[in-house]
This record gives sequence, structure tokens and C-alpha cells, in this order.
Amino acid sequence: MLHSMTGYCSNSFKVQDLEIGIEVKSLNSRYFDSKISIPSALSTYELEIDNIAKNKLVRGKVDLTIKISGLNNDLVTFNKKVIKKYIDDLSKITDFERSILLKSVLSLPNSIEKGQIKISKSEINVIIEKIKNVIDDVVDFRKKEGENIKKDFEKNIHLLKEFSSVIEKNSNSHKERIKEDLENKSKNINIENDYGRFEQELFYYLEKMDINEEIVRLNSHFKFFLEILNNNKIEKGKKLGFICQEIGREINTIGSKCNNSAIQNSVVEMKSSLEKIREQSLNVL
Repeated sequence: MLHSMTGYCSNSFKVQDLEIGIEVKSLNSRYFDSKISIPSALSTYELEIDNIAKNKLVRGKVDLTIKISGLNNDLVTFNKKVIKKYIDDLSKITDFERSILLKSVLSLPNSIEKGQIKISKSEINVIIEKIKNVIDDVVDFRKKEGENIKKDFEKNIHLLKEFSSVIEKNSNSHKERIKEDLENKSKNINIENDYGRFEQELFYYLEKMDINEEIVRLNSHFKFFLEILNNNKIEKGKKLGFICQEIGREINTIGSKCNNSAIQNSVVEMKSSLEKIREQSLNVL
């Protein structure tokens, strides 16, 4: 099962007289990085909520927001002493009427106090369960995204295998042409040749062009990549990224060894497919 780190879910519900909204967003990140925005009435439960998100989502940049409104929160109290003090002080420095000053004073600090939401323990338990449900929905979202990423991985790995086979065929024919070309040129030179030494030099030259080891390692990396992709572990993004690095090294080595246009074209195509895999692996849990 492959999980993406991208996910989203929200839910709104009522608990007694309270209207509660929960929203959870998740993006890719190297580690678990959470941002919890909750009302003061839930502040003592912030660590518990964060641990729930971490245990279920494991890794990623997570934004969890909870908004609560209700009857208690709708109560408004005018702080008469503070308002009167503001108006009296302002009247001493301005000629505006008190009714006009009142409009300005109401926006000043401590002029109006909103009622604090009071939440019972049973209501807290309901909210916590709802948070778990929303996070579970985010996990399901991640799984669906992961299925699409997996299909893309398999498609590009298949392309890499095909180009690897093409390179192997072109490399063998390329070495044969190089060998024939060098032998023909040596025959046309009117000097006495040490054929034993010539064969040694020819073997050394062709050995430097040989990419058989790189092809074998590439096939091994492809197999390992697919094994990781299809195992039952949840966290596999970092490991897939490491395998991508190894595949890239082998492709670069092939490109530096083979001075052949057909092979170079395949190398470019392989780099393009590998870059797509590497970008997607950054979003895998």
C-alpha cells in the first residue's frame, strides 16, 4: 500500500449548543510538522490532538484547525467603567460629541468582552472522536492519491527497463563497429604491428566502453524499487528516493562511457523518466 502525503478533509457538526468545524490539510515534508489552531477552550488538549495526528499521519506538513461557536460565545458584555473612562479622557482633548466618541471607543481594547465557551468533559470526548474521524478520512484520501502515484511509478519504471534494453543492444553493436573500424584502420597503416600488443590495447579500449555491469545494477535497482513499492510497509518514500539516486548514478555512468548518439538519446529519455519518479517520491509517505 502506497500513501501520499497530500490529503484534505473537513467536517462540521453540533454538540449540544456548540457548532464545531474541523479542517485537516496535509502536504509533503521530510518530517512530521504540525500546526494546530484551536480555541482557548481546547488549549489543554493541544498536545493530545497533536499526538493523535502524528500517530495517524506519521509524516508531512499538517495544518489542523478547529473552530467552535455557540451560545456562550455569542454573549457580549460592555465594560461600562472602561468605556466611560475612555470617553471622559477623550472629551478633555477633543470637541466631538460623546455619541460620536462612543462609536470610536467601542473598538478600543477591553471595551467589549465576549463570553467564554464552556465545554464539558463529555463534549470534549465527542470532539476528540470527531477529530480522529476527520484524520482517518485524510488517511483514506492519502491512500487514493498513493494508488495514482503507484501507477505512475510502475509506468516510468517500465519505460526505464525498455530504454535499458535498447541501450544494451546498441552498446553491443556499437562495440562491434568500433572493433571492426580499429582493425581496418590498423591494416591500412604501412607499419609493422605488434598484434599481441594491439589486441591488448583493443581489449582495454573496449573494456572502458563496456556497460554490462551498469545494466546489471540497473536491473537490480528496478527490481528492488518494485519490491519496496509493493510491500506492506506504510513508510517507503525515503527508501524509494535513495534507490532513485542509485539509478541516476548508473544512468550517468552509461552516458559518460558511451559516445554514441542512439545510446545518448536513450540516456536522455531515462533521465526524464527518472526525474518524474524522483519528484513523485518526494510526496510519498
